[in-house]
Amino acid sequence: MEWTCTHLRYLLAIYTLSQKTSNVGAAAVARALQVSCPSVTRMLGILAQRGLLERERYGKIHLTDQGLVLARTFSRKVALVETRLPRMGLALTQEELYQAACLLAAALPDHILDTAPVPPPSDPASLF
Repeated sequence: MEWTCTHLRYLLAIYTLSQKTSNVGAAAVARALQVSCPSVTRMLGILAQRGLLERERYGKIHLTDQGLVLARTFSRKVALVETRLPRMGLALTQEELYQAACLLAAALPDHILDTAPVPPPSDPASLF
């Protein structure tokens, strides 16, 4: 299944937030990504239809096993790109580096993680 950078950024935000609290809701995701609540609601519906998350009646969001695997894989790819991209000598802010890393990570095949040493993921929530 094809995942866009936007799908993966939402998934990564939910994953990061869920590591800090078990009470992740749409409003927290909207704040983290600096988007509107209706945008989050739309994307949560898409991610739920694709089997990546479940929503409880009162708004709690939980990643499924499939969602966790994809979020962890994407997180590792972002960490890999974030450590390699600065070596190119580009003058990027932390936010620009993270945005570029997300775009590139979304396009990288999973097997790249088997061949390149991956540093521990940074905390994307620190950018929000």
